[in-house]
Amino acid sequence: MSSIQRLSLLLLTVCILPSCQQIVRDLTREVAIEVEGEFLYQDEIENFIPNNISKDDSLYLAESYKKQWVTQTLLYKKALRNIGNKKSIDQQAELYRKELIINQYQQQLIAEKLSDIPEDSLLAYYEKNKELFPLEAPVIKGIFIQLPTTSSDQADLKKWLSNTTDENLENIMRYCTQHAASHEFFLEKWTPYEKISSLMPQRIDANDPALTRGTIVQQQQEYSYYLRITGKCDTGTPQPYEMVKPKLHSALLNQEKIRFINHFQQELYNIAVKEGKVISHENESL
Repeated sequence: MSSIQRLSLLLLTVCILPSCQQIVRDLTREVAIEVEGEFLYQDEIENFIPNNISKDDSLYLAESYKKQWVTQTLLYKKALRNIGNKKSIDQQAELYRKELIINQYQQQLIAEKLSDIPEDSLLAYYEKNKELFPLEAPVIKGIFIQLPTTSSDQADLKKWLSNTTDENLENIMRYCTQHAASHEFFLEKWTPYEKISSLMPQRIDANDPALTRGTIVQQQQEYSYYLRITGKCDTGTPQPYEMVKPKLHSALLNQEKIRFINHFQQELYNIAVKEGKVISHENESL
């Protein structure tokens, strides 16, 4: 797809609303088009045009924008003259405006007043409910290395892999920089076993005890493959905390937001009633 086609698609997916409330012309701005008392200004067109595009694309987008604006304006004006339920639309628009203002205020309150979920709360919730988050496939932590078979000092590499201390990890990283055709260090990130096992020339079943007994080495004519697994969680067991944490944080934070807003609304109502701001007129006609 050409750049102009992509930009055309962008234009078609953007809702371009005319400045329908604008009655008086802004004399400080250059008018591009006028339609039945509505004005499209040159700076609005310029602001719509993306930077760093060709002159032809810019001209095309400008013309498309103007045509779309004119069409939207004409449709709006014709609809105003012919639609029968303007009062209902005005009521809906006012209700929507109120909802937007309330939502904006609530988001502001949440940002100012609501604290983040503490780490110990997340961990406590996980420990209590971790059975609700079973793994659908095994995950592992560890190191994968692919080396040319002619690489020197592979005995040292095996020794370092057998005991992944900080010093040995530095040695492994330095060795991989010098010799490895490819490598993956995922010691701190739970990774699907399938993703790593697909890098090995011979597949090993995820339930094979050999996976956690030491370094697995597979050799072919050109390359040697090393897989050292330092952590493993099997299918059906609870997902590790690190994997669940982002989802837990989002869920618990949303719960706290709902609690906070409900409490704020109830408190606002109670104070208004106490101060006599809520006046009922229901029985006045009896």
